[in-house]
Amino acid sequence: MNIRCETLTDYPIIAEVNTLAFGQEKEAKLVEKIRRSDRYIPELSLVAEVENVVVGHILFS
Repeated sequence: MNIRCETLTDYPIIAEVNTLAFGQEKEAKLVEKIRRSDRYIPELSLVAEVENVVVGHILFS
């Protein structure tokens, strides 16, 4: 498993991971809203990868 900061290209898969994990889109939309805020710190949004596939996401806020 590899843990790294998210990148712009990860955004769609992060939305999918969050939607699948929570069974709804509210959390994925919240992540998007936080990214647009002036308090967003990119280094605190991390993805977990297994064999180069994003399988998890955490956004510290």
